Amino acid sequence: MADDSTELRLARAYRDEAEQIKKAAEQDLEAARYERGQIEHAKRIMEQTERSIAARERWLEQHDEAKVRAVVAAADDKLKQAQELMAQYRADYHQAAISLNQINERELAERSAA
Repeated sequence: MADDSTELRLARAYRDEAEQIKKAAEQDLEAARYERGQIEHAKRIMEQTERSIAARERWLEQHDEAKVRAVVAAADDKLKQAQELMAQYRADYHQAAISLNQINERELAERSAA
């Protein structure tokens, strides 16, 4: 009987160890599945970016890249000019508002004095 209980204890110990190994393996499997999902997601994003870049390169080749860059540069210059004009307009508008306020105050003072 002593041999039976020793064998039984050994069998239980092996079973407990196997269960721990199984749990660890299940956790590793879940971690691997998660990492695979992350890698697949990153891969899809990278492929989409590569397709976008390739499409842009094809478009530039078809539309003469130098001309496109010249048009973009001209548009940037026009935008800068427009921004400068708007800044000047705002300054002129502000100065006109100040002048109108001063005129109104002077006219009110003249009417009050009269």
